[in-house]
Amino acid sequence: MLANRSFHGVPHPPPLHFTRSNRCTLSLSSSFSPRSETTPLLPPSLSTGPSDKRRSSLFCIQAQSEPSESTSDAAALYSQPFSVKIPVGDRHFSSGKKGKEEMSSTVGQVIRCKAAVAWEAGKPLVIEEVEVAPPQKMEVRLKILFTSLCHTDVYFWEAKGQNPLFPRILGHEAGGIVESVGEGVTELAPGDHVLPVFTGECKECAHCKSEVSNMCELLRINTDRGVMIHDGKSRFSINGQPVYHFVGTSTFSEYTVVHVGCVVKINPLAPLDKVCILSCGISTGFGATVNVAKPTKGSTVAVFGLGAVGLAAAEGARVSGASRIIGVDFHANKLERAKQFGVTEFVNPKDYTKPVQEVIAEMTEGGVDRSIECTGNIDAMISAFECVHDGWGVAVLVGVPHKDAVFKTHPINFLNERTLKGTFFGNYKPRSDIPAVVEKYMNKELELEKFITHQVPFSEINKAFDYLLKGESIRCIIRMEH
Repeated sequence: MLANRSFHGVPHPPPLHFTRSNRCTLSLSSSFSPRSETTPLLPPSLSTGPSDKRRSSLFCIQAQSEPSESTSDAAALYSQPFSVKIPVGDRHFSSGKKGKEEMSSTVGQVIRCKAAVAWEAGKPLVIEEVEVAPPQKMEVRLKILFTSLCHTDVYFWEAKGQNPLFPRILGHEAGGIVESVGEGVTELAPGDHVLPVFTGECKECAHCKSEVSNMCELLRINTDRGVMIHDGKSRFSINGQPVYHFVGTSTFSEYTVVHVGCVVKINPLAPLDKVCILSCGISTGFGATVNVAKPTKGSTVAVFGLGAVGLAAAEGARVSGASRIIGVDFHANKLERAKQFGVTEFVNPKDYTKPVQEVIAEMTEGGVDRSIECTGNIDAMISAFECVHDGWGVAVLVGVPHKDAVFKTHPINFLNERTLKGTFFGNYKPRSDIPAVVEKYMNKELELEKFITHQVPFSEINKAFDYLLKGESIRCIIRMEH
């Protein structure tokens, strides 16, 4: 979601085991390792993205220039109720009559369930029994089936460089089903299959009505807010004491409450244990390439940072038909894995005495056609801009830098017709566009399995943090244990 502040990637925390009874069985991992000097991926900055008319075609492999169904039509495909049994990995969940009857018994009631609570910075999450209140106006209560760990969760769990807010339920990449809806919710119904997203689409503000922006005024990410917008209160509590929300999603819980504008209805046949990763990092990186950088067939692309978001950006370049994809990272051991995502060459800035932008310019006879920066490191941002070719080069910034960072480059780089852009969530409007991205996966036009390197049960959630902190995982799927 949010982009890494350094050239390397980072891992995430693991889940604990419990039963559906009111008892809580704690199972904490003591294998946490100190984190390396890297920070998580944070959502991209303001950008001017493609219009909705252009946006639909961007989901096609641009090398083939195939037309695709408009995203508005794709979103409409799932506007009707359904009753089917859908596969979710090795498990199945019936969203038909029986499933809805089971959920109807909890509508309007407080639900007691298990959640992985972060009580203080950097300490292992604890599986607790929490109370989840019913959804209020324009809210939806979700039953989470699968969630995954993103660098942003780790970043705020560590509470470095921000205002710590604890106790808190982290998590923002997930897939689940609607359990119940609050007043005013008409687009969703119990049983719908959905992805909660950290940024929203109210469909009413100037940004949502714009064809070029996805920066919703009402539901834009707010990492400091730990309560719901409607009444300024938390829907989570333990023994009557509130537990804070995280970026409006809090998916490290069997049940969570989310604003309806941050809930994406998707094809009920899509496997939630795969498409859940589209609710943040993968969409951010992939969209940064296909929606914003827009490399053409045969073009050259440089990707700075080969974590999950950077690999997704490389994947976007691959499906766009780029002839050369140069990965830039401080860790040479990432090259072999990066090749799976289309990276053809690798540059480690530490191997050279000259600035890496000069190295890339020499490799490509003047610079690459497009570059995507996915680290949040200010030096990487400057290098990404200065390594693109004059006359037509475009650099896209995805990473979020330190609040005191300053971007410095000579004005001649702009006068020589290089273009610098920023992007937020890959310029996707969540509710309008993400259903079509899910369809790309269903049609085998987008590969997601290769991003998923680990799986753990919710009871071992802290292992997921361990994998990410050690740099071993791209995405670790956490299976909830209802």
